[in-house]
Amino acid sequence: MLVSEILHTLPATLEWMVLFNLSAIRQFADGATTRAMYHLSEEIDLEPYSHVVLTSFGRFLALHNESKLIEPLSGKGWSREQIKSSLHERFASRIALFPVDEADCLGLGEQSPFSPVLLHIKIKSGYGEAQAIFERSPSVEHYELLRAVGVKFLGGELKGEYYLAQFQNRLPIHIHAGILSHFSRTAHCNLFFLQHGNIDPLLEAGLLTALTTRVNYGIIHSLQALAKLAQQAVSQPMAMTCQPPPPDKPFPYGDLVPLGFVLKALNAAESSVLENQPTILKARQAITRIILSNRQGNLWAFHTDRLITSTDSTLILQGLNEPFGVEALEIFADGQGGYYPQLWSSEKQPGKMVFDESCRHWCQSDYATTCLVRALRKDAGLESKTSTDYLAAGFENRSGLYFANPYLVDWVLACAISFDESAAQLRQKLLAEILASMNEDYSFGVYDVAMSTALAILSMAALGFKGRTMQVAQLRLLEFIDSHGLLPAATPFYSSLRIDNEISSHTLLGLLMSQTAANTSGNQQKQIRKVEEQYHGISLYVDTHQMITTALAALALLQKCSHDQQDLDLSSYKQEVHPRYQCLNHCEYITKFALPPYI
Repeated sequence: MLVSEILHTLPATLEWMVLFNLSAIRQFADGATTRAMYHLSEEIDLEPYSHVVLTSFGRFLALHNESKLIEPLSGKGWSREQIKSSLHERFASRIALFPVDEADCLGLGEQSPFSPVLLHIKIKSGYGEAQAIFERSPSVEHYELLRAVGVKFLGGELKGEYYLAQFQNRLPIHIHAGILSHFSRTAHCNLFFLQHGNIDPLLEAGLLTALTTRVNYGIIHSLQALAKLAQQAVSQPMAMTCQPPPPDKPFPYGDLVPLGFVLKALNAAESSVLENQPTILKARQAITRIILSNRQGNLWAFHTDRLITSTDSTLILQGLNEPFGVEALEIFADGQGGYYPQLWSSEKQPGKMVFDESCRHWCQSDYATTCLVRALRKDAGLESKTSTDYLAAGFENRSGLYFANPYLVDWVLACAISFDESAAQLRQKLLAEILASMNEDYSFGVYDVAMSTALAILSMAALGFKGRTMQVAQLRLLEFIDSHGLLPAATPFYSSLRIDNEISSHTLLGLLMSQTAANTSGNQQKQIRKVEEQYHGISLYVDTHQMITTALAALALLQKCSHDQQDLDLSSYKQEVHPRYQCLNHCEYITKFALPPYI
């Protein structure tokens, strides 16, 4: 049955009507979900019907080959001949503005004191492309919450006497939000359009509930994914992948540090979650056993049976409550408030790296590691050995010898100065830089956007900025999580070695040519870079199994927000985006910002 025929079959006295093309909807929802969506009986066979029609009078089903609507409860039919004046006649001037027979969803209605409204949606590639006829441009207050149900406002324009508003509806999200609410707020969609796109307190409350429900689902989903990864790690190593500069080949390296992130996230799960998800508790216990069995003394290495370092130990200790382990990090203290990433010696000694010119820049205090130690000492109730002035002095050039993402540095700094009265000004400076870097869609970063967004959320939370901005960023983060509960793989770490200045120009040329060949074959990053007149070979460490990224996502979603904290007006934080956040890839950031302070 054509949409126009349905409109001719409905009486003009209806307050509102919205119809749906069942064949289009069932691309995204099975029969049971479709019936639940429209509150239809489980026994109804949908095959004979072309559309479901919801009205202020009740719901109806349109037959494929007959100009008749069926009332599903009574089974009675409703034909065109039974009405004196149709909805089509009443809204003829608005209906004429669109090819209504092409609509996969069409809404018409009028609710006092508002003028008549029309909604036209065409479904393409999983998105509903919506146009609505309003009397004027809507107030966009609370529009950021529309993401909770997969809707995005695209703007609009005046067309004579009416305003044409455009929206995009990501249908899998929209339907999933409905499933999570048991389709209890489907009437809110109608209210939104009947009120010409204005969100009143009732609709705001509904969207906030949808937001909270989706975030809670995301938490469980990501924690379940981490539990599964933890069980896999029990039976086999789950190492990161080191990608050295060409022509060297990638190899697995880094099987311990990711476990610290996983354990931190699993530990953050609330007791109510653990009661309903026993596998999460078992996974937490399993990961703890693996970590403790790989301890060397009181500390850890990046990879099993390799050199212990302070950087790797701090990243693992974040998942444990061990003040004595944190205290053991003092062997790396430089006596000035900073911490060395590892110990070194010119000769081979236990627990020390053998020094050579290629790694000279590793042999100095590391800002990011120092932040991690300070945060751990604070959490363990130990006296800090690093002053706020020390951190403030390094703020402008903050980076890490091994951190390939600026937001990872921001997060560890935020943790280091969280709830510190002496660091109030530093917190504001850091928060301002992070907020200035936020993308228009509430994500963060140019590369590894999903992980960067999770880290930015965690930084906001640590800095006490827990209002609506953080909530909407959490919604954006949810969109990155796949059907398995995993965040995309990313590259949190790097290492670099100086290329000997004494090597022949022929050898250096060969390395650069190998890099060019690798770029041609798909690797877009140049891993041999000139930094401060020195050539460095950069190795990237990819979180292949998505353990770190998914743990960060779970931690970010677990941060509690304040619904009433309206902080979306960021004018007080408005400033230029720092170039560190605008780098196109890891190696550009490493070359321009991460390495120079240490060279």
